Amino acid sequence: MLTVGLTGGIAAGKSHVLRRFAAAGFRTIDLDRVSRDVMAPGGAAHGAVVGAFGRAIVAADGTIDRGALGRLVFADPAARRRLEAIVHPAIRAAEQDWLGEATGAAAVVDAALLVETGAHLRFDRLVVVHCEPREQLRRLMARDGLPEAAARARIAAQMPADEKRGFAHYVIEASGSLAATDLSADAVISAVGGLAAAPWPRVPVDAARAVAMMERGPRDGPCGLAPWPVAGAIAAEGNLDLQRLGRALEPPHAGVWYEAARSPAQPPESLAVPVAIWCAGRRPGDPAFTIAAASSLARLTHRDPAAVAGAIVAAVAAQHALSGGSGSSVASAVPAWTEAATAWAGSAPPSSVVQCVLAAAAHPGDSESAARAALAAGGLASLAGALAGGPIPAPAAADRLSLVRRLLGAAAV
Repeated sequence: MLTVGLTGGIAAGKSHVLRRFAAAGFRTIDLDRVSRDVMAPGGAAHGAVVGAFGRAIVAADGTIDRGALGRLVFADPAARRRLEAIVHPAIRAAEQDWLGEATGAAAVVDAALLVETGAHLRFDRLVVVHCEPREQLRRLMARDGLPEAAARARIAAQMPADEKRGFAHYVIEASGSLAATDLSADAVISAVGGLAAAPWPRVPVDAARAVAMMERGPRDGPCGLAPWPVAGAIAAEGNLDLQRLGRALEPPHAGVWYEAARSPAQPPESLAVPVAIWCAGRRPGDPAFTIAAASSLARLTHRDPAAVAGAIVAAVAAQHALSGGSGSSVASAVPAWTEAATAWAGSAPPSSVVQCVLAAAAHPGDSESAARAALAAGGLASLAGALAGGPIPAPAAADRLSLVRRLLGAAAV
């Protein structure tokens, strides 16, 4: 089943688009309604929320006064993070239960903060409903009866609309009339439906070869995110959770993950191999998912769009190598990978990354020669060596082989 995350800014029009998906026959769920359920009396989060914020947020009938709670958390980022830490696990558990029972080719989950919480990669595809900020402000004030200052505070608590669309596989423009929104939505619904209906190939990956790639690859990563610990964090969480990885940075980042980027000297492509291994297990043969994963992780540490594009090219090349792609097929695919990375990141990748991938393609099975060629071109020698491959040392350490098998899941052989 294809899982689709539907998100966008407050008052952008997500609910209307979700109804459009439902009318087209998709299974849908609105996590805002789920949040109301878990905070209702007897709900999984009710007691903890009241305990954290006091009886002042409780209405006469025992329900949580969402208006009073909203005034508290939208005025205080720390309070908002405290609320999210209580409510989001309960919402996530309800979402997983729902997905476990869902039938059909695709399921659509609507939630406002998918990107902000750094958990958007738990979905195979991300759809962003985009609304111009001025129109979003007008709608929010009219819908909720808020004064302008309060409405602006609620919008400011989320990622800016133009930035959020940069994480999307599909963007639905919802700034204009409902008819125009429907046209944009229907085009995306058709594309998602076609993707869900298409047969998806199983691409087996030799787990021992994947371990060898990790061992030959970079030892260190940006801001303390070394490849093996990142692989372990993904396996432990079952997802590439960017907020959790943000707390693992050196020094740790306590705020929202997308404000952590520092553009360190260590390039983001040093994490390409663990990302590619996870993607090979999660979405084998799906470069669009790999692009989204590599881009998102790179944006945790780097602000430079070119660096993000380089991470994308490296991760797609690594997944190609994991699937047994030949050197000649890599060389012929590099222009398309570069074009896709440029479109996604908004900038061309550094030539050093492209040359690193081409060095590996020119020396298949010879990691030492690939590393020397990449170093001469200014790229990461260890990454080129990992991509080029070579004899698999035996045996792999049992704990590392087990970790890689967890990342690969059913794709492992």
